[in-house]
Amino acid sequence: MQNLYERSLDDASTDMDLSSHNLNETYFSHAGEPRKVSRGWMALALVVTLGIILIILCILTAILFGHYSTLHHEFSSLKSNDSEMKNGYSELWKSVSNIMGDLSKLKDKVDITEGSCKTCPPAWKMIKSNCYYFSSSSQTWERSKELCVERNGILLVIKKEFEMISLWPTIRQQRYWIGLKRNPENIDQWEWTDGSPLTFSAWNEGEPNNDRDNEHCAEVLGGRQSWNDCPCNNKLNYICKGVWTC
Repeated sequence: MQNLYERSLDDASTDMDLSSHNLNETYFSHAGEPRKVSRGWMALALVVTLGIILIILCILTAILFGHYSTLHHEFSSLKSNDSEMKNGYSELWKSVSNIMGDLSKLKDKVDITEGSCKTCPPAWKMIKSNCYYFSSSSQTWERSKELCVERNGILLVIKKEFEMISLWPTIRQQRYWIGLKRNPENIDQWEWTDGSPLTFSAWNEGEPNNDRDNEHCAEVLGGRQSWNDCPCNNKLNYICKGVWTC
């Protein structure tokens, strides 16, 4: 009987040990598996996150590099255009300067004025594209000035040597009033009838001398240097110059 009882106890103890052993294996197997699975998912999520961040950084880098390349190209184009514009302006100013120089030379050779005409009124004479009236009657300087105005002209104003030279063949050795007179407020200064100051002159040697303090008007004689001052009340022929636009 005792032996049977002991065997029963032994079997029960054995069964309990086995159950305990199986229970421990089951517990530890199920308890450890979630931990392993949880760590694996965390690692995978971390790798994916880092991959996404890396991809985003690559995309941003590519975008920034593209913007930099575009800005660099535009900056280079601006520098090139600025250089071309400067060269263009330089060439333009050279061309303008050349044109102005050519016009100045042409103006010196050909007396082109606003009153230039292809034909002149009756009794007027065309000389180098300008119209002149050479009177056949003698008048004082003031009266000559008035008559030129009545003819829609002015008493001759000569501002260039070229014009003086062109008139020599017609003037010859005759005496004519020209539109030059002393300034009444300063007798040492001469003025043209249009109010402009004297900038070109062709005075005869020793002239103007204002003999007896009474020679305040100017006349022209034939010759390169042929201007002379004389009393304004003297009566001489006169030359009018047309001022109209044809």
